[in-house]
Amino acid sequence: MTPIRIQGLGSPLGDDRVGWIAVENLVQSDGFRALPEGFASAEIPDPVGNNLLDAMRDASLVILIDAAQSGTPAGTIHRLDAENFENGAAPYSSYGFGLSATLALGRALTELPPNAILFLIEIPATAEFGRASIPSAPVTGAMPGVIAAVLADIRRWADS
Repeated sequence: MTPIRIQGLGSPLGDDRVGWIAVENLVQSDGFRALPEGFASAEIPDPVGNNLLDAMRDASLVILIDAAQSGTPAGTIHRLDAENFENGAAPYSSYGFGLSATLALGRALTELPPNAILFLIEIPATAEFGRASIPSAPVTGAMPGVIAAVLADIRRWADS
């Protein structure tokens, strides 16, 4: 089977761990557990950069999930192809340049998978990154939508 890799980005702090929370919820979902063994993996690479490129290597489809602060309402889910993010046509992730530069580097080195999708979940403008806290209600409320969207993309990709 062709490998699909889902990567939850972020940190262990507050709303910035939205990618981690999404991966944790995804692997517990019935839709993910119903996938054939070895068809997809979901992980939390740490930190973004070389570890992320290594985690994406040899995958046919990579789905990245991260936090964003672009001024849209908290809980908004942005879905885009990696090319759009690399070209600056997308909301900024909480890593800003780091994720964008990593994807651009991967593409330049021809190490980026042929298909990459980014899900960015808008976190509140007042989100605090310096201390551990319970995720905000908008971030928690976005989880069912992002899980459904990730599973829909996996199904679409598998059917193509």
